[in-house]
Amino acid sequence: MKLTKLYIHNYKSFYDTTIELDKMNIVVGENNSGKSNLIDVLEFVDTIKSDDFTESVINRGGFEKILNYNYSEKKIIIELEMECDSFRTRKRFTLSQEKEILVISEITYRKKENKFLPMSINATRGNFKLKKTISKHYLCHNNLLVFDSSGNMLDDKDKLSLHISDFFPISTYAFNTETIRNNSHKDSVKELLKSGINLGKNLFEIKQNNPQTFELISNSMIGIVNEIDAIDVQETFGSYLIGFHEQNKQIGIDMVSDGTINLLATITALNQDEDETLLLAFDEPERYLHLKAINYLLENFRVSEKQILITTHSTEILKYANLDEIVFIYRDSDGDTQSMRARDIPDLEGKMERLGYERPLTLDELIASNIIGNFE
Repeated sequence: MKLTKLYIHNYKSFYDTTIELDKMNIVVGENNSGKSNLIDVLEFVDTIKSDDFTESVINRGGFEKILNYNYSEKKIIIELEMECDSFRTRKRFTLSQEKEILVISEITYRKKENKFLPMSINATRGNFKLKKTISKHYLCHNNLLVFDSSGNMLDDKDKLSLHISDFFPISTYAFNTETIRNNSHKDSVKELLKSGINLGKNLFEIKQNNPQTFELISNSMIGIVNEIDAIDVQETFGSYLIGFHEQNKQIGIDMVSDGTINLLATITALNQDEDETLLLAFDEPERYLHLKAINYLLENFRVSEKQILITTHSTEILKYANLDEIVFIYRDSDGDTQSMRARDIPDLEGKMERLGYERPLTLDELIASNIIGNFE
């Protein structure tokens, strides 16, 4: 299942904004275009609960801090559309400051003869819950199972996958190489954190519980990082020390480059054990990487079973990106963040050929030449 559409209204820089998503999404925009706000929206929805959403709001400075300051409206709407082979689910979160409520509504459709037909409607507002079934099947969210009208459980992974959690599980990463270099040895939780601060503990858990995955991560560094033959991680008196084998010697993480640390953290995030996350979002994963490593990273993103979203303001990554993977983020004339997929830009491929003279211009060259960039 993947997230196919994200509608954001009145949240930070977004106002009446629709973002269409695919399996692979490279979100490109200038500084202050709203890329970080997009990551924040995904994190916000992933953390709010139907019974208590105030903590998520407080952590962002209060309700006023997450409103679009260009408008006096006091309501936020975030809607997500998720789809698999046979079902589509649309889930809407409506937050209101005036009544201090969160309303969650969900409509699930089933696919029949290439049409999506409504199947069930659910809504939550405070302690009030509404449920309406529009078929012979009904969904049991509490037990995360699907039953038919006779009460028999249906063993259908497509249907079950729609309700593995209360929401679409998302993981976001913005690796800080200096933090990883100085603190990754410290004891921490085993799940990889957003900054990568616990990379040592996380890698040690993978090595102990799934040696094949650890070997895959280690082998990923060979050939991409010069002179690195393998990686290892050892626990010593409660510390988790990452080591790099280099020409018959082992060096510590304090001796390798930022690019090596960033690549290791990103490859590790792509290969988490027992991870039910469906969408992985990375903030500028190409930082400190040379072009060969960037291309290698993109190939790993493409073959991953996860849906991938990455944000960047660098045009270097576009040298290896496919047109149907790129989403442009920009500010419209009102200062609001909007989006457009590259494939929806009229005659983009024609522009690339006509203006390339001896060869077609690449997308990064078109942007650098201001041939594209004003999307309104």
